[in-house]
Amino acid sequence: MDLYNLEALMGDTASTEDYRDLWIVDVDGARGASLLNEARRMADSLGAYVHYIGAMDSDEAIAFGADRVHPLSVDSSDAAVSALASFFESHKPEFVFFTAGYYANEIANRLAGKMNSSAITDCIALRLDESTREIIALHPVYDGAYYLDSAITTKPQIFTVRDGVYPEAMKDKGRSGEVGAIHESPLLDAPSTPDRVRALGKVEYESAATPLRKAAKVIAVGRKGNDEASVGVAREIAQKIGAAFAGDRSAFDAGWIDHDHIVGIIGTEIAPDVYIAAGIWGDTLHRAGVEGAKYVIAIHPDKRAPIFQYADACIVGEPKEVLPKLMKLL
Repeated sequence: MDLYNLEALMGDTASTEDYRDLWIVDVDGARGASLLNEARRMADSLGAYVHYIGAMDSDEAIAFGADRVHPLSVDSSDAAVSALASFFESHKPEFVFFTAGYYANEIANRLAGKMNSSAITDCIALRLDESTREIIALHPVYDGAYYLDSAITTKPQIFTVRDGVYPEAMKDKGRSGEVGAIHESPLLDAPSTPDRVRALGKVEYESAATPLRKAAKVIAVGRKGNDEASVGVAREIAQKIGAAFAGDRSAFDAGWIDHDHIVGIIGTEIAPDVYIAAGIWGDTLHRAGVEGAKYVIAIHPDKRAPIFQYADACIVGEPKEVLPKLMKLL
């Protein structure tokens, strides 16, 4: 029996404007198992049902936590948005979840627009407030430079959640559920819609360099113990290990870097996983600009250089002699 008909028989008839239940939409090929587990936990605390829309085997989806399975078959994002918007117009979901991905994020955002709501994409944590029936989502902004807690105050609340956020899904093979009648569902073999994107062939594309302040690895040079040749080697090392190339003020004065690549308080403050400083004295201003670095490797000919006081690994020597040896090891 349809879950909604069951509610009607129990005298709990909801108006068409009521939003209810948690819906997992799986558009990327049966990747919604862990989300089904989490939705089941939330639904139990809210007294709601869990619906699964996708290509996963119905018995599997029910074992992972679904109360009802709705088969989905679409051939494009346009078709998916059209079918889901039509389906949800009558079913009024309270919460909709996708496993994050390029395709899913596009559909979620377009679906939210059609339903006069909002979507939060690439979530890495979801926290349910049972009193307000709202989910607070932790998600990246500014290309991952910061993370925000956000909530959606309209219905439905739509989220895409990154794969791997929740532990490996657990099955309960003793669960029972329903499968939506295929002839009633606009989700199965939804009519194709004209594709508004045309493939015109491959093009050469070079992605933009990561901004210095966001770089996970940085190699920076100073004038002490360096020359044009060793700076060239430092650039090769940076390219080899996928690091940003930078320097201190003295490197800028020597013409080896531009102003945007000066490391320190007077330039750009950085917090990479690995920071290699070759020929940099490392005074207070420089230290303040790199204090967020997780691991600092310092190369300097003067053992009294301040940078050795806060470096994790210290090499006393001329960078023009050390850097070529380092390059040979890579």
